[in-house]
Amino acid sequence: MRTGAIVMNCKQVQRQLVSYINGELEEKEEEEFVKHIRHCPECYEELEVYSTVFAGIRQLDGAEEEIDYRTLVEDYLETSEEDAKDEHFLSTYVFLLRIVVTVLLFYMIVRCFLG
Repeated sequence: MRTGAIVMNCKQVQRQLVSYINGELEEKEEEEFVKHIRHCPECYEELEVYSTVFAGIRQLDGAEEEIDYRTLVEDYLETSEEDAKDEHFLSTYVFLLRIVVTVLLFYMIVRCFLG
């Protein structure tokens, strides 16, 4: 790794998606952003989605009022983070439920053979 090199993680890249699409990143930031995107399929896919959405929004006929893209994306990212937290809770709940069911089945089998 080069000294002084900036290594972006997924969260940093996701925060800069809109700036990248709008051409607002500084040269070094853009370089690191692109490096990350080329090696991270998840961030690349997210960039594709945002680019498509932004291109579609820009092509809307009759759109007279200016759209605050940054707020739209930030709202989307917040929603994504909340969904991820909910998904984590649900997966933990399902895991615990599986353990309970396994213990109950084991108890019933032992009870049938010993009872």
